[in-house]
Amino acid sequence: MKKIESELLIFYETAHAELASALEMLAASKLTDSPKQVFGYFMHAKDEYNHARSFFKMLSMRGKRASIETARNYRFTSPSLITKGYISDKGFLIDTMKLKDFIAFVYTNELLAKSSFENILTLVGNTTEEGKRISDIMRDELRHHGMAKKHFLNHYPALQPWQLMLYRTRETISNKGRKIYDANLKFLDRLLTPLYRAMAYIAGTIAKKLNLNEFKRDGKNLMNIPTNSIL
Repeated sequence: MKKIESELLIFYETAHAELASALEMLAASKLTDSPKQVFGYFMHAKDEYNHARSFFKMLSMRGKRASIETARNYRFTSPSLITKGYISDKGFLIDTMKLKDFIAFVYTNELLAKSSFENILTLVGNTTEEGKRISDIMRDELRHHGMAKKHFLNHYPALQPWQLMLYRTRETISNKGRKIYDANLKFLDRLLTPLYRAMAYIAGTIAKKLNLNEFKRDGKNLMNIPTNSIL
């Protein structure tokens, strides 16, 4: 069961990342004046949507093998894209970044995604149907990486390779930071849920002991109600 839950977490997070990428690239396609760029961003978004759909399918297959309670913890909801940090509540990246930084972001993250998929490929096996699909996705990510690199170097030829490496290092740290943040949220949830339930139990116990007859106003002269009444 621990193996299933571990796999659920992997596919759950990966599906979020791919869907967020699709939305980011779709937003980018609407904010560029170059028809060539619009087409490139749109096709990139289409690829990411297809990737997300594949990972949601893999997630669903594993959810059927888990307990209902466990599967419920990995049920996708749209707001989780924001609460888990895959999309900023301040807007899409194309809105909040300079174009140079946005292209560098795509360049670095596509390569990081490909590295993550290598681990998933090892998990599911190269020769399985899932493995073949993940291999296809990895080729898409490398193609996206190559296109972003070409676009980046064509428009910003003065930048040196070590500067691109800085972008990659920054994104690697950012990705790890998001995972730590998510892990802390889960820890606090496990820690505080028993406290919330205990408080609810105490409040319910106190409520049972209240004399609700005081709330019945029919036939009562409100001027005669004791001053210490809770009515």
